[in-house]
Amino acid sequence: VKTLYDATGTPTLPPLTPLGILKFSDELRPHLKETLAAFARNNIQLKVISGDAPETVAALAKQAGFPGDLKYVSGVDLNTMADAEFAQTALESTVFGRITPDQKERLVDALRQQGHYVAMIGDGVNDVLSLKKADIGIAMQSGSSATRSVADMVLLNDSFGVLPAAFTEGQRILNGMEDILRLFLTRVLYAALLIVATAVVGIGFPFLPKHNALVAAFAVGLPTLALALWARPGQRKTTSILRTVAHFVLPAGLSITVFGLLVYFAAFYLGLFELVDVEITPELIASFEEYTGIDYAITNADAYTQEAAHLTAQTALTVFATWASLLLVLFVEPPHPIFVGGDVYSGDVRPTLLALLCFIGFTALLLIEPLRSFFELLALPLWGFVLLAIVTALWAVILRMAWRNHWLDRFLGVRFDLTKPEIPLPSQ
Repeated sequence: VKTLYDATGTPTLPPLTPLGILKFSDELRPHLKETLAAFARNNIQLKVISGDAPETVAALAKQAGFPGDLKYVSGVDLNTMADAEFAQTALESTVFGRITPDQKERLVDALRQQGHYVAMIGDGVNDVLSLKKADIGIAMQSGSSATRSVADMVLLNDSFGVLPAAFTEGQRILNGMEDILRLFLTRVLYAALLIVATAVVGIGFPFLPKHNALVAAFAVGLPTLALALWARPGQRKTTSILRTVAHFVLPAGLSITVFGLLVYFAAFYLGLFELVDVEITPELIASFEEYTGIDYAITNADAYTQEAAHLTAQTALTVFATWASLLLVLFVEPPHPIFVGGDVYSGDVRPTLLALLCFIGFTALLLIEPLRSFFELLALPLWGFVLLAIVTALWAVILRMAWRNHWLDRFLGVRFDLTKPEIPLPSQ
């Protein structure tokens, strides 16, 4: 009989032959590191919330590919924190251990209150509250029925690998939608204001239908179609799409209205006093009368001069509105930091090249007689185009200053650009 003690009673082992090694550990899911890397490339921050000890969860997170200097905190410590400290800890920490269901919900709410778009993944009943609080609740297929019922999305086969592609496509759609809304709403705003302003003053209608179609096609239709196709993923700086769009649209729309009115009035009175040498055919006058529904019965020089002034003003306003709207494309997707104001730096030159092509096409239309007459535009003198170019450039500079200095935010006392919390408002 072999014992584990020698003759003197000292513990000793007999010769042993190893037969194998047993390892007990938590197994990481396949392709997890690739999934985490994809999240990191798209600037999506990941946080791990667990009921286990924070040290254990942090060790597993490092094995999965989280940085070695990640911060972790326990639910016990969170209970002792004031609201401000809790919110700061929720933002800065990566791993949360010993967390209760109420604390999960509170963590999600703290991140949302700081302007983050939060997706929560859970599988148990204790995750229901936090999934309902999150912007997007994601449940595992193997999770409880209660979790799946409140979730916005269920991961089939419990696979995390589909999430990076889904989030990336969502970011691309949102970013493209923002760019399109900026251009469309800006045009709607300045067109409506110009119509009201000219009606109040009583000097005609600012656009003919064909003029409106030109601006819509060259300055909005083609660029927005391309912006939707070229939209790129990237984390949005704020969850408020209304404020983000308003930060761009209001200064742009109001400034185009002001400069557009100046162009319209100046061109009208230059035409009225016959300071602009333009050629107006009877067909143009007839088309204008047909659109307005009024027979002006032009039988004398004064009546002819007034209608010529209207057409001159409409042509000048159409040119300015188209040029200004094409410049807005450069502010929507800034190809160079000099155009940064209404949106963050993009570096994508494709929208700029498209705007340049649209500018060339519109200019060609102004120079080719059959097309110009078809769209009821006048052949303005060269100095008129030069003045319009100067006015458009001046408008762009002032608009850029308005965005960068947040003039409208300060004037209204409303912070439209939530990415700049340091903007001093009058109420402060």
